[in-house]
Amino acid sequence: MEEIIIDTSEVIEIISRRTPIQGYISILTVIEYPPSIKYASKILYPEKKDYHLAIKWQTILRRKGYPLPAVDLIIAAQAYNKNLTLITRDKHFKILKEKAAPDIKLAIKE
Repeated sequence: MEEIIIDTSEVIEIISRRTPIQGYISILTVIEYPPSIKYASKILYPEKKDYHLAIKWQTILRRKGYPLPAVDLIIAAQAYNKNLTLITRDKHFKILKEKAAPDIKLAIKE
């Protein structure tokens, strides 16, 4: 089974069903949505390389006219650097994949 990191938008949906989170979440998700701490068993903390990659991507995206939220870019960088699939409901991650990070593993739920 491939390993995943779940973005805040999907974490909120999972918690609304009162089910445990299967996969990693970022500490940034916990900060954005504190109830997630009770449902998570694997929490990732960003590393320096995650911040550097997020800055690189944001520079590219801003130059192209598509800046994205900083927290989302850091979570995406965590996914990329740890070779995890990013599970999200936020469609703007498609912009990241199309404009700056074609190799990121991404699953956007409806």
